[in-house]
Amino acid sequence: MSRRAFIRRAMSLGISAGMAGALATSWTGEALAQSSFTAPKPEGEYDYIVVGTGSAGGALIHQLAKTGARILVLEAGRNDDLEEVHDSRLWGAALGTDATKWFETTPQNYTDGRTHLWPRGNVLGGTSCLNAMIFARGHRSDFDSWAYDGCYGWSYDEVLPHFMAMETFEPGGEGRGDNGPLFISQPQNEFKHPGAQAFMDSCAALGYKETPSINSDRMSGQAWVDFNIKDQRRQSSAVAFIYPVRDQDNVTILTDAPVTKLNMNGTKCTGVTYLHNDEPVTVNASREVVLCAGAIDSPRLLMLSGIGMANDLEAVGIDTVVDLPVGMGLQDHILGGGPNWETKEAIPVSHYNHSEVYMWERSDSRLPAPDTTVLYVSVPFASTGHKLDYQNGYCVLSGVNRPHSRGYVKLQSADPFDAPVVEANYLKEEQDWKAYKWSTELAREIGNSEFYADVRKREALVPESGKMTDAEMRDYLAKSVNTFFHPTSTCRMGVGDEAVVDPELRVHGVEGLRVADASIMPSITTSNTNAPSMMIGWKAGDMIAKNA
Repeated sequence: MSRRAFIRRAMSLGISAGMAGALATSWTGEALAQSSFTAPKPEGEYDYIVVGTGSAGGALIHQLAKTGARILVLEAGRNDDLEEVHDSRLWGAALGTDATKWFETTPQNYTDGRTHLWPRGNVLGGTSCLNAMIFARGHRSDFDSWAYDGCYGWSYDEVLPHFMAMETFEPGGEGRGDNGPLFISQPQNEFKHPGAQAFMDSCAALGYKETPSINSDRMSGQAWVDFNIKDQRRQSSAVAFIYPVRDQDNVTILTDAPVTKLNMNGTKCTGVTYLHNDEPVTVNASREVVLCAGAIDSPRLLMLSGIGMANDLEAVGIDTVVDLPVGMGLQDHILGGGPNWETKEAIPVSHYNHSEVYMWERSDSRLPAPDTTVLYVSVPFASTGHKLDYQNGYCVLSGVNRPHSRGYVKLQSADPFDAPVVEANYLKEEQDWKAYKWSTELAREIGNSEFYADVRKREALVPESGKMTDAEMRDYLAKSVNTFFHPTSTCRMGVGDEAVVDPELRVHGVEGLRVADASIMPSITTSNTNAPSMMIGWKAGDMIAKNA
């Protein structure tokens, strides 16, 4: 992709031209996995086939590799030999490369009729190579609610050991791991961004309480975030989990190997068909196939293989093997890309990733957990509903992290290369509007505080007076909605009629098939979804290994 084309694509997500233009770089390393374009075809039968190497897939592969079982790993995307996915300061740059694939939602009724582009990883490491590297486990109540609803083994106290086992947390502390492959750090005092410090000071002045870690039992208030960053290098699932096992004799990893179908013998999954150097190849698994393809592609592959809602499959000419609510229940956090400020001069570049501080708060004090997010970003970022007319600035983004609205993913056709239908249903439920409005008002209050007075020139995207009527505010909010890049819950775990997988992540009614990624979340976590997705993969690997 040309530099000009990259800047256009980056700006389509709200990234400023100044930020996008600063992200040109080159890779000096080497490819670390075999590509199907050059590697020989796999021979014989494997014990396990793992589809996808993202946040969950990488962690699962790391654990499963310890068993000595013969494992074939198929990644649809490219190798991660791009500097854009490794340098933490280049967050956002990989969006302009072929390490990213794009999905588009239907026009959204409550976001000014806009469609929304959803970037997902198309690379070894998946979307863990694209995201902002925020490592947030989630609120205790997220997991306890899963367990309460029948997902035994998934309460906070039961998943905590998996979170701890996979990490090495640099500051150390109670409830944190010190010997895992994933390095987690916090901003160091000498490198903390002045705009981030102003955010913390603003929150304190407004009466909000700082929490020492977003991964403590008290996930509430403002905090310096935990990063999966080491020495300004992204600790993706590929770097942390796959690199350490890639040379083991029992593990074969292929990139550029998109799976087109799960192969079924009755209701037993026997293997997969994938493209090897663009030619279809069938490979069998003697024990299990594990889908770790993410909240869009995992349900898509299930439906292409006859596992889904019978009426929907029939509509696209696919015979039903097992009738399950695959694709239903989609959730995504809302990111409010509205509150932006032009500055008198350029803002210093972040030592880390442009976003070092977050706040999680309740829009209603009666709520059991925070339902909103507010965060400072040291570059301009506006949704596609807005247009910024300057280069130098900062923003304080708002968000809804416990949305009530749900959507779905469905097939457009039986062609595995046709994009699926993605209906996000952003802001369909009125509770989400209320939380979103509350968090946006708080974000504007923080960004307009005295602590930014020395650098602030003006608030953008609002009337000069800064005041809006109710109708103007609702229009502003609708135009500000952006994806938070956190789709989940399309292959929900549980024991009821809405569930696709059981608490062991086995697909209901199917032998030899599991799903292990963000799609299995019964409900979206309060936090960014990278860390809980990694935990899901790690825990799944442990569960499978017990019977390997």
